[in-house]
Amino acid sequence: MRFTKLLLATGSSPRRLKIPGNDLAGVHYLRRLSHSDTLRDALSPASTVVIAGAGWIGLEIASAARARGCAVTVVEPAPTPLHAALGPEMGTFFADVHRDHGVEFQFGTGVSAFKGTDGVTAVVTTDGTELAADVVIVGIGARPNTDLASDAGLTVDDGVVVDASLRTDDPDIHAAGDIAAYLHPHYGRHIRVEHWSNALNGGEAAARAMLGQEVAYEDLPYFFSDQYDVGMEFAGLLDGYDRVVTRGDVRARAFMAYWLSGNQVVAGMHVNLWDEGLDTIRDLITTRRPVDPETLSQ
Repeated sequence: MRFTKLLLATGSSPRRLKIPGNDLAGVHYLRRLSHSDTLRDALSPASTVVIAGAGWIGLEIASAARARGCAVTVVEPAPTPLHAALGPEMGTFFADVHRDHGVEFQFGTGVSAFKGTDGVTAVVTTDGTELAADVVIVGIGARPNTDLASDAGLTVDDGVVVDASLRTDDPDIHAAGDIAAYLHPHYGRHIRVEHWSNALNGGEAAARAMLGQEVAYEDLPYFFSDQYDVGMEFAGLLDGYDRVVTRGDVRARAFMAYWLSGNQVVAGMHVNLWDEGLDTIRDLITTRRPVDPETLSQ
């Protein structure tokens, strides 16, 4: 009997800030359940929290910290939150959501040092501002754990490179989850998606491929987030978009957003419109059906 091996590696390591004071007590990362437990205990109403990074991790922690009564400041080099993930238009929307809940932002600057003796007491930004803090969370991204694949001689390029069936260079080894840079049939290139749904669905697809079935893993990139009273789901990639069209009431935080390249939808998001869901968005993306932006906004 011939056994097929599966490299199912969904893990990644947080990018660590290699700056003075990064080993002080009170400086946290969030990648494991134990980290979450530690943060839960640290986020008391008396805490002054500084978050490095305004991505999904940073904003969701900001939401949780404000719910616990903490004072929160987010430091972000980009001009808006989620700038790479959603672009400036929807990044501004999420900035407004958080400001309405008392979060302060420091945009256009990074973190240069953590200060303190026994524990962190302040964060120094790259523009020289010193922010008081007794809890710091670093959420500046992650890198895929590819050492095992590299040691095995597999091709690695921002993840373990696999084909559409999630097979590596070695036909007996498959990779799935956020470690896998897979050839996506819709995009015609390799992409890597850091979301648990990719690990869930990719693992199933890899298992079917291991059993000899014809598999083309073609799930669109997807993620969701809940922050305060704002729930959202997103599908697609911001590949070469040139405009964002919204339908619904942005101020009331119940709307659809579509990212268009020419007259084609390349990505979409709903905010608090759960009945509409993502079916329409996914259909518009996968069919490449031309749309009229004016009609789409109505």
